[in-house]
Amino acid sequence: MKNKAFDFDKRHKSRTYLIVDDKLALNDEIVVLGYFSLTMKSLELGETLSKSTIKRIDGFSKDVQATEAILLGQFGKNENYSDDIEGQLMLKFVIDIVYSIHDLAGGRIIFLECDEIPKLIDFYTRNGFEPLQKSGDYLQMIRYL
Repeated sequence: MKNKAFDFDKRHKSRTYLIVDDKLALNDEIVVLGYFSLTMKSLELGETLSKSTIKRIDGFSKDVQATEAILLGQFGKNENYSDDIEGQLMLKFVIDIVYSIHDLAGGRIIFLECDEIPKLIDFYTRNGFEPLQKSGDYLQMIRYL
């Protein structure tokens, strides 16, 4: 994550955000509790999706094959401080920034790609995401804005 984040940021491919807690810091060091990355990406709409789902995603047409969306590309906690922040709070930081982007540039959805781990899927579902489709080895999940 560290090397890619700097490279992607320099090339304006994505932005990586750090969630820090200066109250936990020792010797004036910053403590990173978690991180996440956001970027714009084309979401390919697979043939298995219904026309009504495609229209809801696009907002206009039921015949589009792709749409631009915000991708939550990385999302994780610092293992050393995993008890110091809840995933739900981290996701709130993500959604707050996504709505800032939405207010400035539009957009209808945020999506992510995750392993098909029931606990992970349940976490994202409880926080407003819904499974959409498989993409390679990953499950794509979306949240409407």
